Amino acid sequence: VRFAQFLLDPQNAEESPAVILARFEPGEEINPHTHACNYLEYIVQGSQKVGKIDFVAGDVRWAAGGTGYGPIKVGHEGCTVLIVFETASKSAPLLLGKARGLNAATAR
Repeated sequence: VRFAQFLLDPQNAEESPAVILARFEPGEEINPHTHACNYLEYIVQGSQKVGKIDFVAGDVRWAAGGTGYGPIKVGHEGCTVLIVFETASKSAPLLLGKARGLNAATAR
């Protein structure tokens, strides 16, 4: 995954919302996980399947903090997304299910 992260309030990094632009490679799969804060994700380009639901360019996903989802399966054309996390310090993925034994570096 290639990404760039921006804090909306760099002077208050602990509480600032975060905006992330991320590019997932074709066929990539992300393990089931959750985040400790609310977030939304806008599909800019490409597609992804989250669980049994397909998302394409122009779609928005929203989830409350603590909501589990996945796996995320990226389409054959890859996927570029714009993600907004309510609180940057709570945005790290928390792995679920069988993936729980993996560390954050191997979350994909």
